[in-house]
Amino acid sequence: MTGTMFVAFLARAIKFATVFIFGSTGETITEKSGHLNMGIPGIMYLGALGGILGERVYLDSIGPETALNPFLVLFMPMLFAMLFAAVGGLLFSFFTVTLKCNHNVTGLTITTFGVGLSCYFIGLIPTTRMSEAGLMIQSLFVPSGFEWGGNWFGQIFFSQSLFTYTAIIVAIVAAIIISRTRVGLNLRACGENPAAADAAGINVDKYRYIATILGAAIAGLGGMALEIDLYKGMFNPKDAVDAFGWLALSLVIFSMWKPTICIFASLLFGALQVLPNFLSLSSVQMQMFSIVPYAATILVLILTSVFNKKNAQPPAGLGITYFREDR
Repeated sequence: MTGTMFVAFLARAIKFATVFIFGSTGETITEKSGHLNMGIPGIMYLGALGGILGERVYLDSIGPETALNPFLVLFMPMLFAMLFAAVGGLLFSFFTVTLKCNHNVTGLTITTFGVGLSCYFIGLIPTTRMSEAGLMIQSLFVPSGFEWGGNWFGQIFFSQSLFTYTAIIVAIVAAIIISRTRVGLNLRACGENPAAADAAGINVDKYRYIATILGAAIAGLGGMALEIDLYKGMFNPKDAVDAFGWLALSLVIFSMWKPTICIFASLLFGALQVLPNFLSLSSVQMQMFSIVPYAATILVLILTSVFNKKNAQPPAGLGITYFREDR
């Protein structure tokens, strides 16, 4: 791999890392409350559908000849993506908190629902001017056609869309809130020991509802970034957004439930995602590469279990339905 190819590889890896940062950060917030939301793949697909639909609504409102507004090109898909994904989080919370349903069954149901619904409707949305909108989003931070003149650092770290920098900021803010604020302390208490949190006057149901809905909205931005930024609006129902959702779930384990580690782990997963495209590999070798992130997650699970590192363990109440009358 030449130097030029290596720079292009790193820049592309960061783009894919954006999807993982959104997805894993959103799920980390959810799991800190004690909810194991395996519906994240479907929720990210709902975010992709919402982002595409939001962009389509804006483009249809201005007509084919009107110049695009940079703010609305960015804001509309983000708004719709968060709303659509938040609905998925609301459904999960309703079933698991209000109806006391099993977390795993509910999550898998939402994944099936989200993937099926999104795949159907994405195939019906026209792509007129979508690529133009995607290219404008890319050029909001760096003008399109900008020549870096050999500045490899700028080409790697400052050639991304605003979605990338937003994802990093969201992950850092989430880490600060979880570890440094009273809200974060209450959230972690709900995930570790909901009965004790309830006895201390913390509304466990409220925290779990808010954390799950907010986490889903953030994860939905990952699906939107994949379709609007990486694919530049040239989407199709077979883009397998849900595959990125499953990897985002494994990233939460890989990063040991810490949003800041999610950023660096996402960069690693993003690099593994694009590396086969920069190497001369056979189809079998490319398939082998696709399982590396999952194998790495399994290795982390084994190591943390063997060494029994307390800070690397999931919340004690993760995936366990809380019945207030049992405390």
